[in-house]
Amino acid sequence: MQQNDDVKRIKDCLDILDVVGDRVRLHRAGRGYRGLCPFHDERTPSFYVSQERQNYHCFGCGRGGDIFTFVMEMEGLSFPQALELLAARAGIEATHFEGKRGHVSGDLHRVLELAGKSFRALLSASEGEVARAYLARRNIAPEVASRFELGWSGNSWDTIWRVLKNEQVSAQDAIDAGLVLEGRNGLYDRFRGRLIFPIRDVVGHLVAFGGRIVDGEGAKYVNSPEGALYSKRRNLYLLHTARSAIREKGRAILVEGYMDALRLHIHGCTETVASLGTALTEEQAKLLKRFTDRCYICYDSDLAGQEATLRGMYTLQNSGLDVYVISLPVGKDPDELLNAEGGRELFDEALKEARPLILQHLYAVRAQIDDPATRRGGVESLWSGLSQLQPTMISPYVPQLARVLGFYPDQFWRELERYRRGRNSGSNGEPGRGSDSPPERKAGVKDDPLEAALCALLWRKEAIRCACRPEEILPLIADTRVKEIVLAIMTESPESLETRWHSTGETFPLAFIARGDAFCEELEYGRDADPWGAVRNALNRKRAMERMSFLDGRMKRAEATLEEMEEFRSLAVRLKGGRKAKKPV
Repeated sequence: MQQNDDVKRIKDCLDILDVVGDRVRLHRAGRGYRGLCPFHDERTPSFYVSQERQNYHCFGCGRGGDIFTFVMEMEGLSFPQALELLAARAGIEATHFEGKRGHVSGDLHRVLELAGKSFRALLSASEGEVARAYLARRNIAPEVASRFELGWSGNSWDTIWRVLKNEQVSAQDAIDAGLVLEGRNGLYDRFRGRLIFPIRDVVGHLVAFGGRIVDGEGAKYVNSPEGALYSKRRNLYLLHTARSAIREKGRAILVEGYMDALRLHIHGCTETVASLGTALTEEQAKLLKRFTDRCYICYDSDLAGQEATLRGMYTLQNSGLDVYVISLPVGKDPDELLNAEGGRELFDEALKEARPLILQHLYAVRAQIDDPATRRGGVESLWSGLSQLQPTMISPYVPQLARVLGFYPDQFWRELERYRRGRNSGSNGEPGRGSDSPPERKAGVKDDPLEAALCALLWRKEAIRCACRPEEILPLIADTRVKEIVLAIMTESPESLETRWHSTGETFPLAFIARGDAFCEELEYGRDADPWGAVRNALNRKRAMERMSFLDGRMKRAEATLEEMEEFRSLAVRLKGGRKAKKPV
């Protein structure tokens, strides 16, 4: 219940015109406001904001919802993150969310910021001379180090711990923040003698550090541990900085290392982020999907064919991202290439020549497939990757795939399905001869504005909700998704539904209701005194016509019963006005 209260308090404090107006230039249009949609390119304004209903709807792309939906979609945030951001804007303190990783102390962010400030100060002090020399050798200017908040941890065993202790930070918070370890002789710093890279989450909170050794022996990198604030599976380095550029350019460039990401940003590729480890995860894919549909992967040139890397790339592709692989000259990583003379031109050329993931996989295993001694392994690798994807993703590349594998295009689909069946049944899955047709995707259901209007009226008008019964309304709805929305509205309060939909990431219901609001407003412009009656009557007529079409087909095939023929006659009379429909509630 507390979360419901937070949503209501925030909405009482904030006006959607102010929130949307920060990103969209709005002009008065009738009872609402219009502007160019921020979610897709358009020249004629089709983005509508209702101050009265505190929601928005785009007639062009179909996006819609309330202030929470807008912030979540515009900024790529989860509901808890949007709640936190809007609560801060409204000047109220929102309830802390507890997820699988447990309750997060607000002090831990403060502890990390204190450490980050100390790391940055040490880089500029005499202790940071060795780190500054290293950055100079890597062609990282001081202003770049400052821009990306780079720091230095110093060689002492307890530099940061002493700073934190002086700021009244408890030992437990220092440990929980991943900055301090406990040894035989007491507490000591995790990061010592290392160049520090701060890692911020998508909102901008400092959640972790990466430390790179610049002199002497030891592990190349030491990173913050997994904990209450940080999970490398759920974060990408520089995403907070890159997210606007990703949305504007319609793509993300994904690299492996901190320095690779910095170098690309320096050279103007500000849509670049870095994975925190080479195994790409579903959570990282979902993060990127919030901002774009295209991801260009640029890992070290010797990694492109490795199975683990390819599996991660398929994870991104199967999450709805179009994945392209940038191939660099052998032995070069992005940092090295861009540091060399003419490196930017070479990188731009590689970017233009980036291969779609499927063709990159084919390229990577082509030599294996062509060699009889290794053919089995190459073919298995390719089938394993392709079997994870939807047919629509594979279709454009079937001619190339079939040619290399030695099939006709129509045979290719049968062999892929045979492999899938074999893998699912636990057999070796080796492709052979099959007879199944290629799998197909079912066409999506087109949204009905009348059904949207019905949902909106039920949502807004308590009197209508109370006067109707589900068994009267549900037969008017054809779309099963909409049936679920109607049933939810009629059995649960709008306040609790709104919070539940936001917290579970269900964007369709509120967008659909916003569309219905816009349709109802058009009815009111037409001076319709009873929009509820008009919508119900229109849906009744629509369902009756669909039923007549079904019965007509049965009669033409001589399959109709006497009762069905009588029903057809009765419906025809009613639709022609010979008999009035039952008055709606």
